[in-house]
Amino acid sequence: MISIRMPLWLRVVSLVGVILLCTAAGLYGYRWYSRPVTLTLAVGSIDGEAAGAMTAVANQLASDGASVRLKVIDTGTAVESGKQFAAGAVDLAAVRGDVGDLSKAEAIVVLSHMTVLSSLPPVHRSTASASSRARPWACSEARQTPSSSMC
Repeated sequence: MISIRMPLWLRVVSLVGVILLCTAAGLYGYRWYSRPVTLTLAVGSIDGEAAGAMTAVANQLASDGASVRLKVIDTGTAVESGKQFAAGAVDLAAVRGDVGDLSKAEAIVVLSHMTVLSSLPPVHRSTASASSRARPWACSEARQTPSSSMC
């Protein structure tokens, strides 16, 4: 075996170059592996509520830094969303089970029960008297007498 004599400065430069090359390759591999995947989602409803809800979900995924991003495409109706999905133009579709031919579709999420959220405005302290908050029936009793102005 032939030994090559290199000066010390050339050895140091070669070692630093190899370390920088390996570091750059590792960082590139990490960035490529951890990049987010973008899925196209066809959404359609007559009132546009489904597109708004899916856009909110897509924005939340993007702000959380999730590894999946959603590109929402508003198709106008659920039937058109099913057609886009059947044609392979989109990766996901938000459709109803009773609309269109979905024989080749796979369900990711099935919504069978919808939750209704009802919110009521708070009662202002200036409009409700202390006695009516303590006794809710007091207002009905007070309305029966014309001289009373509790409620």
